[in-house]
Order: sequence, then structure tokens, then C-alpha cells
Amino acid sequence: MYKYILLIFSLMLIACGGNSSGSSPTISTSQSSIKSSTQATSQSSSSLSTSSQATSSQARQQALVPWPSEVGEQNGMAALGIQAKLEFDTATPTSTQALTKLLNVLGISAVETAPYKIQLSLVSQPELGAEGYRLVIAENIQISAQTDAGLFYGVQTLKQLFPVSAQAAYQLPKITITDIPQYAWRGSMVDVARHFFSIDYVKKHVERMAAFKLNKLHLHLSDDQGWRMEIKKYPKLTSVGGSTQAGGGPGGFYTQEELKDLVAFAAQHNIDVIPELDMPGHVQAAIASYNELACDNVTNLSVYTGLDVGFSSLCLTKPDVIYPFVKNVLTEVAEVFPSQYIHLGGDEIKHSLYPEFIDKAQQIIKDLNRTMIAWEEASAGKNLEQGTLLQLWNDNYNIQSALDRNIHLILSPCSYFYLDHGNYDGQPETYTWCRKQGVPMERVYSFNPQKYSLVTGIEAPVWSEVITSEAALDNRIWPRLAAVAEIAWTQHSARDYQQFILRLKELKPYFDKEGIQYYREPQLGWQ
Repeated sequence: MYKYILLIFSLMLIACGGNSSGSSPTISTSQSSIKSSTQATSQSSSSLSTSSQATSSQARQQALVPWPSEVGEQNGMAALGIQAKLEFDTATPTSTQALTKLLNVLGISAVETAPYKIQLSLVSQPELGAEGYRLVIAENIQISAQTDAGLFYGVQTLKQLFPVSAQAAYQLPKITITDIPQYAWRGSMVDVARHFFSIDYVKKHVERMAAFKLNKLHLHLSDDQGWRMEIKKYPKLTSVGGSTQAGGGPGGFYTQEELKDLVAFAAQHNIDVIPELDMPGHVQAAIASYNELACDNVTNLSVYTGLDVGFSSLCLTKPDVIYPFVKNVLTEVAEVFPSQYIHLGGDEIKHSLYPEFIDKAQQIIKDLNRTMIAWEEASAGKNLEQGTLLQLWNDNYNIQSALDRNIHLILSPCSYFYLDHGNYDGQPETYTWCRKQGVPMERVYSFNPQKYSLVTGIEAPVWSEVITSEAALDNRIWPRLAAVAEIAWTQHSARDYQQFILRLKELKPYFDKEGIQYYREPQLGWQ
């Protein structure tokens, strides 16, 4: 069977410009229920011992972020040349592509007679769950998992054990890693509404997320300052609503074809793209495009480039106007984004009809065979469906009414995870409204999700009102998002900030090679 698969792989390399006699492989990089997944992850986690006490100090020095569930090292190193026999299953396209890309970067060729092999294997080991994997490096390299996703994450760990560029030969530690994530939702939210960022930048962000085993990209696609998704039934949403951004400037938007391409690219990196079209508040861009969405006494009907929030709303007393709009917009959203989840937004609005809006919008989403996510305020809904997710963003918000109804949470408390706040106290062009001292990386890492119940996962938002360039966005996101990734993946009892700093410090060559314009965190000694 593997010979047959190897033949397929060799043909794939030839098609990509390589051959089976020694040239480097090349490949293009264009690429059930959360509740049950979370339960499976939790059950799998409990079957593995954490590594904080059981792991040797030598193992701790491996530059792995996020830190795995179990790491066991043997004496000695595995000497690897630049030829390898590759074995994989035809049902593992995502992990196979990731491995192929890695080997291409390292100059390792696929040769059937090579002295060692790299094997991707699908196995039946329920303790690994839906995203776990086992990596063994000895005379050969073997990654095994129950799913293609698990194999993909095993490849990401292997990538961190290799150097970032090609060498004449390689030495890797002889090691056995068994690893499963703590949470099924490990997210990054990027606000492309306040300031618009290109699809190419978003794709770069997808690749960087995947390297740290993050799996949910939440795109905030509309707000007062801009509407960024093409809606064919309402073309002025982009021609008018997408024409500017915070502080002025040309704005921009994504066509539906561009977003479909992004979704496919993200899928090749095991990432779901979660669309958010914020309603019923934060809608000045929509009102400027279609004035009838506002109440008749509203006089502010123009595009908006300021920084205030909480002043705009769909007119909740005009149900014959707003609900057809909501339905039509979300129908097109569902046609572009295959994710099970659609994020409604729903934040920063107070109105007696707000609970009714949440319930009706949720029904629209349900009729599209999707599940609603909304910010914490949507706990005011009277008929929240099981499976609905609420995103907690105020540290001390009383979400108990939702918990009492078994509604699960995505944790994004602003004093830990709002990356638009400074890397340090007083950083220019950052927010301080949630935490005056900023949100330094050590603060991010100190978060303990075990203080909460019914947790589906972790997500770090970055709002872009005062982030005006890709360099600034890189600076706010990295390296703090690596800390978020470890919080979401690694059991709290296995985390140690000083060890995290030592491990992350060694990954500087990766950040440099990727061209990430990261903040030079003093604790990392990155100069």
C-alpha cells in the first residue's frame, strides 16, 4: 500500500517541479459540534499526564510552543540526511501538503531508497481525540493521529524541531511526544473593519496562526467605520460603506471570490474562518449606505471615520425593514463561509427590543443551518439555542444567566487578551480603556481559564481603530499571540512562564524568516 502511495507522492513532486531522484519537493501553499469536540478533548486530556513535573529538564529546553502534553527524550540524536522515504495516507491531504512544504524548505528530497523514512499514519487511538497526535523521532520519523488535523499539528511540532533553513544534514533529538489540545477553539480575531488589511496579509496571518496550532480566524468584517464584505444584493454596502476607514483614507473591501479563496487557503492550514457582521449596533457604514435602516429621527446618515462606539443601530422599531436586510446579508455570508458558526456581533447596544432582535437573528442563522456566536451582551436573548456560543470580553461581566442555560463560552477577557492594548505601559497608539498598564505578554500568559465554567475555548481580539499599518498590526499581535496559543493548547498545570520565555526565545529565527514585524519583548532578549 505504501509503495503505491509513494508512487503517487513522487508523481506529485514531479508535477510540482521535482523528481524522485533527489530534487527538492515543492508545493503550492494556497489551500461536529464544538461541544462534543470539547468533551472529547477534555476526556483525552485527562488520560494523559501533564508534563510540568514528569518532563526532564533536558526536554524542557526543546523550543516547542505550545508546550505538548507529554515529552519523553531518549539519549542521543537522530542523524538525518537530505533524502527521506515518505509514507503517508491518501486521506491526509492537509498534513501531507504541510510536510511537503517543510521538506521543500529544508531541501529534503523524497527518495524510496533513502536511509530513513518520514511516515504520516492514521490510527485508531481514541485517547488522541480529534486533534491530538503522537510524534516519534528515532531511526525514522513517525507521526500518528486519528485525523488529518492531528497529523497536521504533528508536522507543526516537527517544524519547530528542525532549523528554519536548509542544511547539509540534520540532527534532531530522539524524542517521543504525545499531544492533545486543551480546548477545541483556539482563536485570533482581526478587526479589518476599522482599518482595512489586504487579503494577502490575512493569508500570512493564517500561516502564522497555524504554526502555533491556532485553528479559528475570527474576521470582524463590519463596523461603523467600514463594511468589508461584498454583499451582492446590497452593493452600496461596499461602494459607500467600504469607502473609508477610521481616521479617513480609502478603506476597501473583499469580494466574495476573494473570501472564498481565503476560506480554502485557511482550510489547508486547518483553520476555520468565522465571519462577523456586527448587528444591530456598530452599523453606521450600513446606515450610510442604506439610510432606511436607521430610524426616521436619525440625522447622522454619513460615513464615519471617528473612534466613538455605541451610537449607531439598526432601527429595531422597523422590523419590516431590518429583518429582511439581516436575512439577506446572512444568507450571502453563509454561501461564502462554510463554517458552522456565524458571529452576529451584538455588542454595545441598549434597547428594549434588543433581546427580541437576538432571538430573531438567531432563528435566521438557525434556518441557514448554522449556529450563532455573539458577544456577551447577547445573553439577554430569551430563547438562546443549545450550541450557541457567547464571547466574554468584559472581565467581570455577569454571564451567569447564560451559564444557567448551558450556553458555552469563548473567553476573551479584555485585560488579558485585547492585543490592541500596549505591549508595555505607555506604548503609543494603543488602547488603555480596559487596562491602563497595557497587556504585556506576562499578563497574557498569567490567564487561568480554569476559573471559568462551560469553556469552549480562547480567543485574542485585536481592534484596529488606531492600528494603521501591517507593521503596527504585527507589533500588536506578535509575540503575544504565541502566549495565547499556549494557553489554549496546553493544560494550565503544565504551563510555566519562565520556561515559556526560554522556549519562545529560541523561535526568533522563525519570526525573522517569516518577516514578522514583532514587538521586541525585552524578556525574550530579541534585539
